[in-house]
Amino acid sequence: MDFEDIPFEEILKKERLASALERKKVNLDSRNINSPNKASSEADKNNSESSKRLKKYGRILSKNSPMEVSSRRQVLPEKLENERNYIRNKYNDSKRYDPRFNDSCGKLNTDLFHKSYTFLEDIRQEEFDQIKNTLDLHKTMTKSKELGTWNKVKKLSKFKNSDVMHLTDDQIDNLKLKYQKLVSEKNHRKNLFLKQQTISQHRKQEQAKIESGKKPFFLKQKDINISIQDNKYKQLNKKQRSKLEQKINRKHDSKFKPPKSLRNI
Repeated sequence: MDFEDIPFEEILKKERLASALERKKVNLDSRNINSPNKASSEADKNNSESSKRLKKYGRILSKNSPMEVSSRRQVLPEKLENERNYIRNKYNDSKRYDPRFNDSCGKLNTDLFHKSYTFLEDIRQEEFDQIKNTLDLHKTMTKSKELGTWNKVKKLSKFKNSDVMHLTDDQIDNLKLKYQKLVSEKNHRKNLFLKQQTISQHRKQEQAKIESGKKPFFLKQKDINISIQDNKYKQLNKKQRSKLEQKINRKHDSKFKPPKSLRNI
């Protein structure tokens, strides 16, 4: 039978069968190659599990074996166990406490407390100055880059001794947030100090008057706030005072409303 006499459909069938047989052979070969790797991975898993059991129980146990619990061990109910843990935590000697709020340490003297911890203010001030310097350098760097004078400015000693050039935008943003936080904390501490100062001065004055026969008079919160603002204003420079006055005037101008008779005109 010649090749020309074979129909075209039979030729296609034979080609499909041959391709299918080749695929089967390839799959069998790949399975034979991967089978030793699988066996080794399973063996590694078993070894790791056995090592874990050795560490935990001291000897190799089967996978389904239960944990050994001694019958001599006292097992308390849950309620008693919780009570015992609470008592242990309450009367633990290693527990820290704040001497300002502990009666056994005596009466709190704020002036003495601030005097004994003045070194903290120095540490805070150093950190504040460092962050401020870095932010100022970053500001000058950005301005000089905009103006095109960065090649001259970067040769200065203050830029050579700092790592401002290597800081990323995220780090600069974090520094700005930290700087704002330190400023707010500083202002808060200052306000507290002024408040304590005004109250102590008033108490001293009232104590002298009480001894002479006058009834005691306690300051209201409004009066304390006014005295704090006065003390703040006295501590300002001329430039700061002028800025503050301009700000107050702007605020008054924005809030000012003409009388009803003039509104309709």
